[in-house]
Amino acid sequence: MTALDLHVSPLGRVEGDLDVRVTIDDGVVTSAWTEAAMFRGFEIILRGKDPQAGLIVCPRICGICGGSHLYKSAYALDTAWRTHMPANATLVRNIAQACETLQSIPRYFYALFAIDLVNKNYAKSPLYDEAVRRFAPYVGTSYQKGVVLSQKPVEVYAIFGGQWPHSSFMVPGGVMGAASLSDVTRSIAILENWKDNWLESDLLGCSIDRWLENK
Repeated sequence: MTALDLHVSPLGRVEGDLDVRVTIDDGVVTSAWTEAAMFRGFEIILRGKDPQAGLIVCPRICGICGGSHLYKSAYALDTAWRTHMPANATLVRNIAQACETLQSIPRYFYALFAIDLVNKNYAKSPLYDEAVRRFAPYVGTSYQKGVVLSQKPVEVYAIFGGQWPHSSFMVPGGVMGAASLSDVTRSIAILENWKDNWLESDLLGCSIDRWLENK
């Protein structure tokens, strides 16, 4: 039996530093560990502060997923203080979080992954010229469209949260304000535009309903 231990540190193309350790025995992975190795010290910054300071400080940890940190900061206070969450407040939080997740899909793919496909090491590939045409940073046709339209979902976040990134609209017990009918209809229009002009046309290649038929 031959065993191979692999250690990659840092693993690129992720937000922050990631260490990966893998053990392979006779071609089979028998152990795999990942570790987020970047300590940013927010736990130390918040010591001795008002518990609600986390609602302001934690979203600043990242310019892509700050809403996730806000959501969990608010959730931690809800749990500790046993606050009551109105159903509509839960919906608004979840919609905002979903929109932040949606914007990260094209930004990760085009800005962190697809740009590797145009590396000159792949120049002999029969699809290399097509990859360059579509995915070259800043000038690729798919790159430009995907990155520009990635702002659409977080426009919805800003409607409910006041701004994106680094919003602090989630508070213990809910959110800062009630959503209006205008907020909802504007958000639907924005997401329909994003769906029609990128999600279905470029990412899925079919309608969402057709995609959900895949098993």
